[in-house]
Amino acid sequence: MNPITLEFLRLTVDKSFNLSAPIFTSLRQTVKAGGVKEQYYGMTDDDSNQLLWVIEWPQKAHLPDFLEEHSRFRQQLNTLDVNSKPISWLVPFRFAEEVRPALTAPVCEFAHIALRENAKPETLSQSLHKTFTDCYFAPGFTGGNWGVATNSNDRMCLYILGWESRAHHTEFAKSALFAVEIDKLRPFFGPGSIGLFAKLTQELS
Repeated sequence: MNPITLEFLRLTVDKSFNLSAPIFTSLRQTVKAGGVKEQYYGMTDDDSNQLLWVIEWPQKAHLPDFLEEHSRFRQQLNTLDVNSKPISWLVPFRFAEEVRPALTAPVCEFAHIALRENAKPETLSQSLHKTFTDCYFAPGFTGGNWGVATNSNDRMCLYILGWESRAHHTEFAKSALFAVEIDKLRPFFGPGSIGLFAKLTQELS
């Protein structure tokens, strides 16, 4: 079991875009050549112009070639986004198996809790973690995990959660158990807090 850095990318694409577009295929081949063994992608359920691409960067990858803003890869990635500004969050995990049950689920939820400037993950850690572990009491939950994005100044907590269906998530979100920790956290929510759902395609190499 080796550490990974999961990069969550959200891109606003042109209406004519499809997942087999040559530029996107080429970008996925580029990260494969850089050592990536697993990547996932799909369009969001609620916005057909939003592309989600999840890259599991292995520890051995030479990440500056891919993560530095002025790298060739980032320049090419920017051309895929209609605003030339893809959203990227980098979240470390102990090993890929922590998040794979969510990424391979029929529905993958990416729940973003963006914290206000007066809040820190360490002071809210109990509620932040229990928000995740309570999901194991929900019918239809397949697993996942959460972490704090290292490129967010400790402001973005990203949850990767798997569900058998969107309806399972909806029912859990109505429950008293769900409300307990969310109500504690809500006063600390900042702009950018959002939930995104997608059926992802897994690509292995």
